Amino acid sequence: MNTPILEVNQLQVSFKKEKEEITVVNGISFVVHAGETLGIVGESGCGKSITSLSIMRLISSPGRITSGQIVYNNRDLTQLSEEEMRIVRGNEISMIFQEPMTSLNPVFTIGRQIDEIILLHTCASKQEAKEQSIEMLKRVGISRAEQIYRSYPFELSGGMRQRVMIAIGMACQPKLLIADEPTTALDVTIQLQILDLMKKLQEKENTAIILITHDLGVVAEMCDRVLVMYAGEVVEEAVVDDLFHNPKHPYTIGLLQSMPSSVEKKSRLYTIKGQVPPAGSITKGCRFAERCDHVIDRCWGEEPAIVLVGNNHTCRCWLHA
Repeated sequence: MNTPILEVNQLQVSFKKEKEEITVVNGISFVVHAGETLGIVGESGCGKSITSLSIMRLISSPGRITSGQIVYNNRDLTQLSEEEMRIVRGNEISMIFQEPMTSLNPVFTIGRQIDEIILLHTCASKQEAKEQSIEMLKRVGISRAEQIYRSYPFELSGGMRQRVMIAIGMACQPKLLIADEPTTALDVTIQLQILDLMKKLQEKENTAIILITHDLGVVAEMCDRVLVMYAGEVVEEAVVDDLFHNPKHPYTIGLLQSMPSSVEKKSRLYTIKGQVPPAGSITKGCRFAERCDHVIDRCWGEEPAIVLVGNNHTCRCWLHA
């Protein structure tokens, strides 16, 4: 493929707790190309959202990026000043946050919030910004765009607010869009509409998308490649079809087995025993060992490295070492 638009190298993020520093994202690496959708999946607490916030440089104290590189268009974002990052955010890289009701400012109209992005990053006049905002609302499938432009967030449904968040994210035609659980808490019909909308916007603008979700059905529908995270580490990465038809890591296999099937009827869905360990609680061995059905002695004492197990398919597991 062509040169990646984003390259994350050995990213490590830590949070300070009293006198110790706890690592929540531990040395993850991946790339994203223009026009591609990369899915990042895993249970809550695996480090997906922290990874996305790190790319946007929105990790605030007591958290910080302790090491690694985030290279966007040959620039290391970790080395940019806050003023330089403000130029990048919302313009070249945009993010659709997980909860649109808390992400939208309740005291400003929808129009003002979209206008702000356009006025900040372009040379448009206020009238031009208004026209572009209304056009953007229409593009995300809002039929009463002029009315919604004058509305406040509390006057809109969850699906409408999510569309507004996409409109804000796409207002300046970013080269990279990070979508953190964009379909959470939405009904199935609205989910399909929003996913279809993101696809169309991507096709038109050749936008790269990082899609963070726990919904493997959304991954199958939207993604080209998938990154599986567990306890702050990447445990498997593969092309989407390969991951679904030939998963290698026991955690990935467990996630896929826990999905409801319309073909195979089960009396009880499979569940992965236990819970994601608290950040910093595992200091040696494989982080998934306590929950793994295939654990061996080596898993408890040595942490496996990520190895190639197929064509563009990597896995972090002693079973494949």
